[in-house]
This record gives sequence, structure tokens and C-alpha cells, in this order.
Amino acid sequence: MNELISERDAPLQKANLHAIPQALPAKRWYFANFSSVAAAVAFVNAAPAQLAGEISGVARNDGTVGMFYFL
Repeated sequence: MNELISERDAPLQKANLHAIPQALPAKRWYFANFSSVAAAVAFVNAAPAQLAGEISGVARNDGTVGMFYFL
């Protein structure tokens, strides 16, 4: 996923991922780019919230965030 996910779209993006579980393989790591730290936090905290050890992210100098997450 190369597009930036905004704070407004982050919870919807996560809900869409959980809406089609049959299309996703067993739990695995994914990567996403977020437009801001707030957008990454909104994604992580959207239901169901990620647990400890299920995300790894880096805030970049330009304000964007790259994040691996386990889903």
C-alpha cells in the first residue's frame, strides 16, 4: 500500500480490513503509510485495537508514519 492514509480515513481503513476476513490469510504482518502520527494512532486504536507487540512504526522527518501491523 503506497498511498497515505489520513486520520479521517484510518478507522474506516481498518474496519474494511476486518470486514472481509475470508479474503485475508491467517494472521500476518502488513505495512501502511500514514499522513501523520495522529492518523497512525487512529488506525491502531480503531476497533479491534492492536495489542502490545502487534505494531512497529517509525515517524519520519516529513511528518508521515510508516507502520507494520499484525492482523
